[in-house]
This record gives sequence, C-alpha cells and structure tokens, in this order.
Amino acid sequence: MTPPVLDRARVPEPGPLRPFSFPPIERFSLENGLPVLFARTDRLPVATYSLLLPAGAIREHPEDAGLATLAGSLLESGTRRLDAAAVAEHLEQLGVRVSVGASWEVSHVDFTALADRAPAAAELVAELVREPTFPDPEVERLRHEQLASIMQRRAEPRGLANEMAARFIFSAETPFSRPLSGTASTVPQLSREKVLDFHGRFFTPRGAALVVAGNQSLEATRAAAEEAFGSWTGPEPAEYTGKVEARSPGLQVVIVERPGAVQSEIRIGHVGVARKTPDYFAILVMNTILGGAFSSRLNLNLRERHGFTYGVSSSFIMRRSPGPFLVSTAVQTEVTGRAVEEIMGELRRIREDDVSDRELADARQYVAGTFPLRLQTTDGVATRLAELSIYDLPDSYLDEFAERVLAVTADEVVAVARRYVQPERATIVVVGDPEKVRPQLDALDLGPVHSTRPDPSA
Repeated sequence: MTPPVLDRARVPEPGPLRPFSFPPIERFSLENGLPVLFARTDRLPVATYSLLLPAGAIREHPEDAGLATLAGSLLESGTRRLDAAAVAEHLEQLGVRVSVGASWEVSHVDFTALADRAPAAAELVAELVREPTFPDPEVERLRHEQLASIMQRRAEPRGLANEMAARFIFSAETPFSRPLSGTASTVPQLSREKVLDFHGRFFTPRGAALVVAGNQSLEATRAAAEEAFGSWTGPEPAEYTGKVEARSPGLQVVIVERPGAVQSEIRIGHVGVARKTPDYFAILVMNTILGGAFSSRLNLNLRERHGFTYGVSSSFIMRRSPGPFLVSTAVQTEVTGRAVEEIMGELRRIREDDVSDRELADARQYVAGTFPLRLQTTDGVATRLAELSIYDLPDSYLDEFAERVLAVTADEVVAVARRYVQPERATIVVVGDPEKVRPQLDALDLGPVHSTRPDPSA
C-alpha cells in the first residue's frame, strides 16, 4: 500500500478537540465558617493545598504600598514555636516547598505534597499563618530584598514600561496605578509594627477560603482541613469600597525618557473590564484574534508583515474590579512611530472589520484546546478552583468552558471589540530615546506628547 504523500506547503488542519471534564467539585465549610473547595484527582499520589486570604494589596494604604508582599514573604521567618531554621527543617522533612504570594485581591499560601503527608504539611502552614512572629532582623532583610527587586525592575526597560503604563492608565487614587510590590519610597518605611497590624486585620478565616486538589478522599480532606484550620479565629475584614478610574478621559501620549536607547518599549492601553463580565468568553476569543496568539492580527502585522518586532501581544488583565487592557511590544527606535500607528490601526480595525470564518474558528479552537493543558497537575486544578473562589464564579464555569468558547459568534466578537477596545481613550506609553521618538510621535498627530523622567524615589 502506497503511503500518503505529505504536502509540506499546506498547513495541517487542527484535529478535533479531545473531550474534557473537570473533576467533580465538592464544597463544605469548617466549624469556624472557612469555606473549602475540593476536587479529587487520581493521576498521582499528591495533593495541592492553597489558602486564600483576604489580604490582597488593595487593602494597603497608598503610603504602605508593598506591605501585602512583605507580610507574605515573612511567613516562613518563624512562629511562636519554631524559628526560621526549624520551619525550614520541618518543611524539608515533609518534602514540601511552601509558596507565598500576594495579588491585588488575595494573599495565598500554597504547597504540594505527597497525599499522605499533606495533613501534616497543612498543620504547619496553619501555624505559619496563625502564629508568625516577624522577627525584626528578618523584616529588615526581606524589606531590603524587596527594595532591591523594585530597583532592578525599574532599571530594566520592560519593567519600567509596565510600571509607567499602569501609572498613566489609572488615576492616582486607584490602587492599580502603583506597583504591586510597592515603590522605592514606600517600602523602606515598612516596619514590623505595620506588618503585625496588617496580619492581624487581614490574615483571618473570615473572607478566606481553602482550596484542595489531589488524590485523597473527601473525608480525608475534611478531616485534615478541620484539624489544621478548624479552630482558627479572626476579625471580619472591612469591606473594600475603592473605585477604579482612568487617569485621563481621552487619548494621551507619554514618553518615558531613556536617552540613547536603541529600542523603544511600547505600551498602549486603557481601563478594561472586571472578571465577572457576562462577555468574558467573547472577550477571550476577540483578544485571541487581536493579539492573544502567535497568529493574531497584531503579530502578523508588526512581526510578519513589517518586521518591527519579535513579538507583540494584547491582553485583558481581569480582576474583581476592572484591570487594564494592554498591548505590549518592543521595537527598534527608528520604527517607533510606525509601530504605534500600526497598533492603533489594528485597534480600530478589530472594531470595524468583519471577522473571517477562519480567524473565528482558529481562535475558538486555540482557546478551548489549550484550556485543559493547564489542568495536568494538581497545582493547575487548584488554580482553577481558586479562580472560582476569588471571582465568585459558578462551579459549572469549568465544565462549560470549551462549550461556551466554541459558541462565540463573529457578531459577538465585533460587539465586544466595539464595547471594550477603545483606541480613542488609549494611553500610549513609550520608554525610549526622547530626541528620536518624539518627532515620530508628533507626526502621528494623535494629540499632545508629554515627556517624563523616571523618578528613582517614586
């Protein structure tokens, strides 16, 4: 039998989507009211626990920016019973690495362990969360590390561009206008007293949640959670009432001066949309067509057609409150103006032009097809459960994900583009050589072009 001839000039058609179903989700509450979300996975004898705390960076006072990050990084510095060395030794004996982090909405404490060691690891994590001591030497050491990280980020053009984009997209009163880890002026004055106060108010079971995914029974999960966290008490955190507002009602162009730079970092964006929008799935597909995949319109334009960049992307960063919509790329200095012009053109075209059948089919297949890849580990499953908790999503969201994506129509894509992509309100931030990029930006006639110098102390 003659084998089929492979036509290398023809792009292979995508195969059919594999069937996928999320593990059944069990919900229960401990005696102290702490909600628990559990999904059983049987592939490996491991379990992932993620404790979500109402201690996100939106809880900080603006002058204490970076406090949530510092408080989290200090958790492994010792408890009333164990010093830092003893904590490290216990974790090593259990074969567990604890990960602690802060987002705008929550602080989280995560670990993955062999299933039979997970209950002991959960008890140790509960001790770290409930009884930290925050020794002064550790506060000073980690504060310096956090400050060094901030300075390193600001010295790097990509990090500086992201920081400046947030600053000019959001109003000064909006928390998202400042870096999550704080600034060079706020971090040095963070003290042990401030960390203790923040911990006392927001490291509490009221408003928290526990997420568990792994190869263990519901009964074992309930017993381990109750043993570790069931007696935990704490205050009710005050409701967050802040608002998200744009810094400017119209289009603005800002050059962040970096004299002599041979490349320009470009960020173009505006205030976006909250995670619970009913248009979520249509936005996912629309953004994939615009700039969310390698074959997107933005990448085919700036990379493939013009050779301006190695890559360009767009994203809607969704939070409980509206986060930013952002286009990001880096180009050679001499094509900065042309790149900005092409990006703005694509933002207008996604609102005005029809979406082709091929674009729509490819985008839907990409989004639906890559979703299960993020669920290959217990950590991936726990991350999706955490998403349900943080954004108050229905359990059906995970099982219906592919179906909802594949149901998005071309008309819906254009409708959400017109609603949520707003080039007339965009903030254009360019980190680059002002002498070379200003004439290019002036020539685009987008509006007044402002320059600013990064303030090392900001």
